[in-house]
Amino acid sequence: MLLVVLALVLVAGGVLAGAVVAGEPDLAWLSVLASAVGVGLLVADRRRRTGAGERPPAASASADGREPGEERSNAAAAADPDAEVLVLDERPRYHVRTCEWLGERKTIALPLREARDLGFTPCARCAPNATLAAEVRRV
Repeated sequence: MLLVVLALVLVAGGVLAGAVVAGEPDLAWLSVLASAVGVGLLVADRRRRTGAGERPPAASASADGREPGEERSNAAAAADPDAEVLVLDERPRYHVRTCEWLGERKTIALPLREARDLGFTPCARCAPNATLAAEVRRV
């Protein structure tokens, strides 16, 4: 869909340049029409995705949709190694249940020790090491 819209934008630019060079302001309206068709296609695509239950890219839990960074804290040793964390298949981070980045994604529950052994690292967004260490201190 984006390629079609890109093509329409290029056509609109070409028509506009041609209208200016030819001195025909009426041709500039074709440029406006091509741009309006592109906007209409983008709106229709977004509605189709939203209606099909897909999240539009900007609506994901992370503003840019990228994987959260790794938590940088010294709380790893204080966290209960048997506490439950959540991971996503083929993603590098482990999370606590309240992590906003997880959204509606399908997760796998693992003990913290196992998640670390498997090479998962803590999410910077939900800070599972600090969160789990704080729970240990509360008990």
